Amino acid sequence: MKPNLLDYLACPDCSGELQLLSVKSREQEEIIEGELGCTSCARPYPIARGVPRFVDQRALGEGKAATAANFGWQWQHFAEMNERYAAQFLSWIAPVKPEFFAGKLVLEAGCGKGRHTRLAAAWGAREVIGIDLSDAVETAFVATRGMEHAHIVQADIYHLPLRRIFDYAFAIGVLHHLPDPRAGFFSLASRVKPGGHLTVWVYSAENNGWVMRWISPLRERLTSRISPRALLHLSKLPTAVLYAATKLVYGPLSRLKRGAALAQRLFYHDYLTAIADFTWREQHLIVFDHLVAPTAFYIPRLEFEQWWRALGASDLVIRWHNKNSWLGFGRISAAD
Repeated sequence: MKPNLLDYLACPDCSGELQLLSVKSREQEEIIEGELGCTSCARPYPIARGVPRFVDQRALGEGKAATAANFGWQWQHFAEMNERYAAQFLSWIAPVKPEFFAGKLVLEAGCGKGRHTRLAAAWGAREVIGIDLSDAVETAFVATRGMEHAHIVQADIYHLPLRRIFDYAFAIGVLHHLPDPRAGFFSLASRVKPGGHLTVWVYSAENNGWVMRWISPLRERLTSRISPRALLHLSKLPTAVLYAATKLVYGPLSRLKRGAALAQRLFYHDYLTAIADFTWREQHLIVFDHLVAPTAFYIPRLEFEQWWRALGASDLVIRWHNKNSWLGFGRISAAD
């Protein structure tokens, strides 16, 4: 933990100011082991392996604990970075461009292994703070510790240990895995200052009926309940089918002038064409990610739009992404 992170933290219980109580070990600017404490309610919070910890794992409900455990394992296993991540990230946060980050205080909810935290910092964010409920923070800390303006915090999105001072916040593929996605949306928005911006990307109900009917029951009853290591191997079979389809059909057709029109008629065309150039490892991650989550909601456009209207967001952009997910971007009103 870098000492200047204290400028942005607040007690998740009482919103009181936090102070550094002790430092047990330090490596250059990073506090590796130590303790924070609230000046109002006196509650202590540990700093362990470079990350301030605001999550009591014993107090998590069964669903949240299982989600954190499974995704924590996922991001510690699929820890590598990839040059494709920048383009993929920009597709998820459009119309935001790299220059949008310059000079801004940025919050990422559900940072996973830190791939987007790294990009935000590299694109000129004044500071970027990535939070995650899971042990993925171990991987994210390693991935970002050499970046002067990047911070990783282990925290629950429903009880954020942060002040309302952020210029921009985003959650990519996170809210739909929460027990209450709408509450997570408003909790995240509550840390964006008036006039700041918010981006959220979620699974859509539209065009995913087959997933909800066939894949979700399998995930809920079986794949999310077995050990992630066993699922890692089990998921290779559907990955092989996906990989063959994208490499032999969707990819080649999309590159042919006459084939593109035919490809438009194929099942799940937009999404499968978008990932056609991905490596085996990336496609395996996609399949594993869809099978490992204990909870996944598919949000109808009307419901998603109502979140933003209730927030009073202005300059609102809602876009159907690859015809299987919703992307929202808006400005937080001063009245919120």
